[in-house]
Amino acid sequence: MEEVTDLNHSPMLKELLIIYVSRQYEENARFDDWHLFEEYKLLKRNNQLDELFKEECFTNRMNDERYTG
Repeated sequence: MEEVTDLNHSPMLKELLIIYVSRQYEENARFDDWHLFEEYKLLKRNNQLDELFKEECFTNRMNDERYTG
């Protein structure tokens, strides 16, 4: 498996990171590629990449509830 070295060719990963960072840091969130990639490296180093997918599931559930009432 190829290692991720930046976000240029990983738009889905970038989107997941934006969602995650937005909820984790709220008004202090930084969305530039450097900060997003640093967050990715931190999650990877701490074996917490699954947090991105948990956040995606939570966001999808919230969106579904909003549209289905």
